[in-house]
Parts: sequence; structure tokens; C-alpha cells
Amino acid sequence: MNNQSWIFASVMTGALSAGAVAQAQPGDGTGSGAQPDQGQGSATAPVKRASGYVKAPTNVRIDRNSNSGVSFIAKPGDVLYTAGVEGDWTLVENTEGDAGWIRTELLAMGTPHATSAQPAPEADLAARPVPEKPRPKDPHVDMPELLTTPTGWLLPAAVLYSRTSIDTGGGVSTDGRVGLGDVAEFGVATTDGVRITNSWTSNTQPDRIQPFVTASFRMGVAENRLFASQPGVVLGFRKSFERTVEDVFKVRTAELTLVASKHLGNRAAISVGAAFWDAEITGVHPGNNMPFHEALHDDNNVLKKQVRVFGGLEARPFDKSEILVDIGWAPVFCKDCADYNLADNTGGAIKLRPQLSWGVRYEVADWMRLESGVRVPDIGDFNLLNAQIFGQVTFTSWAIRHAVDDLK
Repeated sequence: MNNQSWIFASVMTGALSAGAVAQAQPGDGTGSGAQPDQGQGSATAPVKRASGYVKAPTNVRIDRNSNSGVSFIAKPGDVLYTAGVEGDWTLVENTEGDAGWIRTELLAMGTPHATSAQPAPEADLAARPVPEKPRPKDPHVDMPELLTTPTGWLLPAAVLYSRTSIDTGGGVSTDGRVGLGDVAEFGVATTDGVRITNSWTSNTQPDRIQPFVTASFRMGVAENRLFASQPGVVLGFRKSFERTVEDVFKVRTAELTLVASKHLGNRAAISVGAAFWDAEITGVHPGNNMPFHEALHDDNNVLKKQVRVFGGLEARPFDKSEILVDIGWAPVFCKDCADYNLADNTGGAIKLRPQLSWGVRYEVADWMRLESGVRVPDIGDFNLLNAQIFGQVTFTSWAIRHAVDDLK
């Protein structure tokens, strides 16, 4: 016999003994102990046991303590026979013979009715743990860049973005951003797209200036936010930190962009924009050791020198795979070309050169994308030998967004 059954049997034996003593006491005031005549043939009525029930699944404890072990779990509809009360606890037994203690306030006396289960009282929540509400799936994030050019899509609020790229020419670039309130984003990046050469007529490939660090801020309106069929529109500004080259030259760049992007159904998208460039180089002329300074904004022909159109296409033949093509621009500096006649096509120390890129993007997971393709750093000279094959990996994270949402 287990402890629960022994407890219950002891209490029941005491209760029956008390009942027997009561039966032996005088019942009619004569002291004979005789009972009133019930008539011939009448049988003694069975003793009816008091019972109760619970309205929600409830732990029945081994001892009169909420921290004690669980004897069994009483469910709505179970009949619980009561055998005694001590303090705030009532001793009960179910129809299978399991016994234990339950808080009296959780026990309703009488016969259970077929009712739907009600929420468990706070005093016994451990009997039915409340599952956490599942977090909804994070929405798809449209990338703020194609391969080298910006798009008209912004990162969602508090979403982190990180991209690292390498190519066969030894170029390495990184890009880190964070979305701000669904209307802006801030980022810091290093690029290998800015180059420097000795002469415009040289047959040698210009050298990369790396690391070339830039900071960017973009703001705009998401696609379809203001009205139906409205493209995503973003105004961006990117400015570099001053970079010293060969301990002689100092260069820096700035770019103001306005770009619009639009999905063409579920399988394609297009981005078109315009960039207003500025760049500057200062140093000592190698021919005469005279200091010089040149900037794109020194020329009055703004449209010719500073304004460029860029854009790209996205095609999604499969749900996780995209084909990308874009064309952009990057400045090239010339160390020996300063103070030349700016009207001459070979003159000037700064030029903007067109770059063509094509490749693919594979979405490994919601938070990870792999990209690879070909980049031609200057399609103006039609020299495919300078083309580079690149690979890059992009990560997005909703961790900060989830932490902020959990605080609300």
C-alpha cells in the first residue's frame, strides 16, 4: 500500500469509527439506543460519500504543500471523494483509488457537469504551462544594393546588414548598415572601386586605393507606401574619409544619388537612378614639385563632369535565385595629369569611369545570401583582361528588431 492510500485509509477508518459510535448513542431520548421502527423488510441505506470536482486541470499533492510532489492530476469531470479537511487543504480520492491533497478553494462540491475547461487558477498554473506565442516569420528583405549600385529599397527598422566581397584581382570590400524607422538607413563601408593611375595614356591597369572608407546615409519611401504602384524612392549621400596615397597625394569623394526601384510582378524588378559626383585630389606635382589641387566641382560643365545615370535589372527564375545586372560609375585619379587643359579629353586629374557587373544571388536562408559574378571596372576601354570574378556573402539580422519588439 502506498503512502497516499495509507493516508486516505487512516482518515476513512477514523470517520467510520466516529459514525459507529454515533450509531450506538440513544436515538430517541430513552437511553436504550433503539432506533425508530423502520418497518419489516426495510434495508439499511448505503452511506453516501461527499464528493467534489475541479473546473480545470489541477495538481493533487502528496502533502499539504504547493511545492510537494504530485500524486495525480485531477481533470474537469473527474469525481473526487472528500475524506477530511485540514487548514486550507482537503484530502480527496478519485475513482481509481489515487489520493492526495488539494487546496479547498480549488474544489467545487457536488457532481461535475460537462462544461468546457476554464483557465487554471493562478494558484496552480504549474498544472498547465502556458505556451509562448510563436513569433511570426520575418518578412522578406529587399537588398539596398544590386551588385555595385544602390536600389530604391531601404532596410526595415533596426535590421542589420553586412556584406563582404573579394575578387580575383585582390580587391576586398565590406559594407555594414542598419535600418532606421523604415524610412532611412546609416552605414559604413570600405570599397575597392576607387582607383589611381600614373597617366591616362598608360597601358597599365590603374591601382586600387584600398581600404577606401566611406560613410553613407539614405532616406526614402518604401514601394507602394504612398499610393498604389508607387516605386520605392531613396535619396542617398555617401562621402569618403580623406585617404593618403604614397604619402604624397590626398584624395576624397562624395556622391549624391536619387534612385527608384519597382517590382515587375513577383519575378523581376528594375532600378534607375542618377548620381551627382564630386571628387578631389591634392598633392605635389611630380614634374615640378609644385603643389596642386583639383576637384570635379572646379569645372563649370556640371552635366559633363559630375552627373551620371546608373541602374540595373533583377530577374528571379526560382524562388531562391536571382540574376542581376547593373551599371555604375567610380572615380579614377591620375597622379601626373593635374593642371592639364580640362577641355582636352585626356586632361584633368579626375575622371568618372563606367563599371559593368553581372552575376547571381542565391538565398541560402532568410538571413544569408551568396553572390558571385563578373565586374568590368572600366567598360570604356573594352579591355576584358581587366575584368574580375568576385564573390560576396551578405547577412541580415532581425535580432535588434526582435529585442525592441519584446520590450513593447
